[in-house]
Amino acid sequence: MSDPEKDKAEPVALPSGQRPPAWLRLALDHLWVVGLPVLLGLFLLVVHYTNHMDLTEVPPHPRIVQLVIALLLLGAIAGVPYLLFRQIIDQTREDLLLHRDAKLSQKDAQRRLDRYREQLKPEARIAVEDAIAAVDRALIAEDNDELIRTLHGLDQVVTKHLAFARKSPLQEYGESIGGAVIIALILRAFTVEAFKIPSGSMIPTLQVGDHIFVNKLVFGLRIPFTNIKFGHHIREPRRGEVIVFVYPHDMQKDFIKRIAGIPGDKIEVCDERVSINGKPLPREPISGMCEYDDFDEERPGARWTHQICRGFREHNGVESYRVVQDVQPSPHPCQTWEVPADHVFVMGDNRDHSHDSRFWCEQRGLDGAMQCPPSDKVSFVPFEMIKGKAWFIWWSAGKGSSVRLPRLFTSIH
Repeated sequence: MSDPEKDKAEPVALPSGQRPPAWLRLALDHLWVVGLPVLLGLFLLVVHYTNHMDLTEVPPHPRIVQLVIALLLLGAIAGVPYLLFRQIIDQTREDLLLHRDAKLSQKDAQRRLDRYREQLKPEARIAVEDAIAAVDRALIAEDNDELIRTLHGLDQVVTKHLAFARKSPLQEYGESIGGAVIIALILRAFTVEAFKIPSGSMIPTLQVGDHIFVNKLVFGLRIPFTNIKFGHHIREPRRGEVIVFVYPHDMQKDFIKRIAGIPGDKIEVCDERVSINGKPLPREPISGMCEYDDFDEERPGARWTHQICRGFREHNGVESYRVVQDVQPSPHPCQTWEVPADHVFVMGDNRDHSHDSRFWCEQRGLDGAMQCPPSDKVSFVPFEMIKGKAWFIWWSAGKGSSVRLPRLFTSIH
């Protein structure tokens, strides 16, 4: 067979060259816009109705079981209209695949032509350009019969003249997956990062099992997978903010606490009262029952315990937040600290169960002294170790695999 005969596209029989209605094409092409919210709603509904059950022993994981149930419900809901209108839905799906394939093939051919134009003979360039233009005309005309013929012709022309420029499937998949991974790493390194709360040191603001997002842009950028920060923070840390930071005495651990003092502040903790620059932080008791469930994931053999407490509303800077303390007051000798430049003093909201700046000096063991010298920086968090500001809770799971639905997507203050 001669070359012109090889390039000639053979017509493919179709039920109809007319495209399905535009509204149906749009609906199926963007089905995920509706499907994802519906799936999320069904998942939360399943969680709501199974929250009283302890699914911790159900393999492989309680959330996977609940997600599978939600997927089955979604399949049942979507299956009814599909069975009723299966023919038109299948035709629309094939139509969308055809047009998507045509646009991708046209784009790929144009890319190869632009890159290797100088290596092609004039007649080869003209043949490729004509084939691309033919597909473009068929797309504009919305004639599926003509589109299949021109697409077949474009594939033959590209195979004949530009086969050497074709990417292997492995290379195409590698580029797509690699691009997505790079974007995800950039977002995680420079913008937001997810953290899980493993202990109750920030109760009641953060509960054990809260999953949060942290805004990393506010306090400067870090080199990925290192604790090296470059550039300057957008603004200074503020009193009352909840931050995630690298624990200064163990660089492998991340802590989350609330900033009590900023550079230049004189902090005094006397029994249960905190004073900043000689002024006690205003706080008032919270009426009603104060109780919480505590658990420490990092402690071997830990179990959930129910705690009774005293609650207070405390004010520091522009922030107002709740703190809790044990029913029995815990007397502590008065201690003072002076916050050095480029450092902050941090405390947990669960005041009697938080390993924070108040106790780091004692941990080091300064000859049994209870107070760190003003020049000593062991009790403070350097600016360069602050990873970011706690942003909002995106998931929260508590005792017995239960989910705290009211806490989802709440901001952290």
